[in-house]
Amino acid sequence: MHKEEIILLHLTLYNIKKLFENAGIANGHFKAYDELGVQPVHIHKSKTEHKKAISLLCKGISEIFRERSPEDLIESENLKFVIESIAPELCEP
Repeated sequence: MHKEEIILLHLTLYNIKKLFENAGIANGHFKAYDELGVQPVHIHKSKTEHKKAISLLCKGISEIFRERSPEDLIESENLKFVIESIAPELCEP
């Protein structure tokens, strides 16, 4: 992958992280990522650093799914509220 594509993937996973955090679902799951100090906006960082960040984001997301079933996450009122505020079209029946 090109660096730009890696940064785009990093940004996508970062947005998922923020979604879980804003919904109150993430509880220390992204501590290692936060400690790394590489965010998608840090375009001057190396491709390797962004790959490490992606790996840590994936680890945090997978830990959330390991602890909570998809059904449980879907039923989360906090998550529904956050999704509705970001993309209301996703919540329309």
